Amino acid sequence: IKLNGTLENFLGYAFKNQELRGTFNMNSNQLLVSDFMTETQTTVNNKTTTTEAVKIPKLINVTLNASANSVVYDNLNLKNVSGKLIVKDEKVSLQNLKTSIFGGVITATGDVSTKTATPTFNMNLGLNTVDIQQAFTQLEMLKNIAPIAGVINGKLNSTIKLSGNLDAKEMTPDLKTLSGDLLGQLLSTTINASNSEMLTALSSNVKFIDLKKLNLNDLKANLTFDNGRVNVKPFDLKYQDIKVNIGGSHGFDQSMNYNVKFDVPAKYLGSEVNNLLAKLSPAEANKLDKIPVNAVLSGSFKSPKVSTDMKAAVTNLANQLVQQQKDKLVNQGTKALENLINNNTKKDTTKTQTKKEETKEKVTNAIKDIFGKKK
Repeated sequence: IKLNGTLENFLGYAFKNQELRGTFNMNSNQLLVSDFMTETQTTVNNKTTTTEAVKIPKLINVTLNASANSVVYDNLNLKNVSGKLIVKDEKVSLQNLKTSIFGGVITATGDVSTKTATPTFNMNLGLNTVDIQQAFTQLEMLKNIAPIAGVINGKLNSTIKLSGNLDAKEMTPDLKTLSGDLLGQLLSTTINASNSEMLTALSSNVKFIDLKKLNLNDLKANLTFDNGRVNVKPFDLKYQDIKVNIGGSHGFDQSMNYNVKFDVPAKYLGSEVNNLLAKLSPAEANKLDKIPVNAVLSGSFKSPKVSTDMKAAVTNLANQLVQQQKDKLVNQGTKALENLINNNTKKDTTKTQTKKEETKEKVTNAIKDIFGKKK
């Protein structure tokens, strides 16, 4: 580690309860964060517990500009790390942190404050082409926000804003107090539906979609979190000629409540429906609207419950077919009536024309008689 900088008012800080000021530059090839961390613990009956809350010093005003080729923090190995750390007024602020990790790049700006009895934090994160499997397995917070590790494989671009309370002793987020939002875009993704109890349950209830073939490339999602729940703004997917709309929420306790709407062509609704469609002409079949099929996902990710309104969907189709036949009969009746009227009109016109011609002939003959007589 190479460290240089200045420290001001050390004696005033030590003896007069004054502010300690400093500015440092640090460069390291490899930095082990654990080497700089101390634990305040006591052992009672062979059990180790933390006894004191973490407190950021009040009279410290120090800025650290740091860079490192490698930083090992807990189970994370960060590469090409750079950023600024400011300790001031019982707060640690992180500015312009940048690191290579999970096959991509993560940036971070935020702060942690211990001014109040319950520590708080604010954090803005930027994820650029990070590997979904790695990020959502190794980062506990992401795992709770979206338990998709092992289910969705690929890359992710995302911006995340987070704030909430921290455990005063462990300095870990209290998920029940977490608020913020996430904007994400999936890149080059594949789905492993068999690794998800929820998707497996959905597949068994919705036969017209093969979830393994669902294309999530470039899908954009908008999530917000508050009061221990993650709310997913409804978004659209496309599977062949089926439109899918998904929205709902899940909790950090893994409970969920999602609504999925499928706009399904009638041909996918089973053999009985196809038997009905076979009796229609191609033109009639093409006039049918897509049938909405709704699915509700509840329970939990580990023990999901799926319900659908397939019966209502078939009823919807039946009503369309009945209405189509009614319209067909009405059209046939209207056409027959028009033909009848047209035929009568032609007959009346012929009669009128004949009468006119007879009258004309009589008048002509009468004139001939008058002027043709010999005087």
